[in-house]
Amino acid sequence: MTERAKRYNSGKPPLDLLPLDMLTGLSRVLEMGEKKYGRNNWRKGAPATEQLASMLRHLQPISEVLNADMSAKHLYDTESGLPHIDHILFNVISLRLALENEYALKRDPKSDNLNIKLDTSGGGC
Repeated sequence: MTERAKRYNSGKPPLDLLPLDMLTGLSRVLEMGEKKYGRNNWRKGAPATEQLASMLRHLQPISEVLNADMSAKHLYDTESGLPHIDHILFNVISLRLALENEYALKRDPKSDNLNIKLDTSGGGC
């Protein structure tokens, strides 16, 4: 039997568990955003309330399709032609960025829990 190469992956996140097909949809939303706003514009951040509002706007047509027997064509954003659910995936990521910026959320790598520290130095939240 041939000896296997050494790998030191203990404690590292298992990124192979990510569903690549979903990441493809997310990347299409990012590509559309790049064309509309410029490359990585979203990384500059925006208020969490704006991210949440955008997410809810994309969630509404999905809810309507599920609850009102509407056509599946309503599952797609009219501007981009992409599925609303892919826009929601992006909104979750941008909401996380906004929350990290606004509330200094830090992930504790030892426990995989969020340590939430609110900045009370001023500026309103």
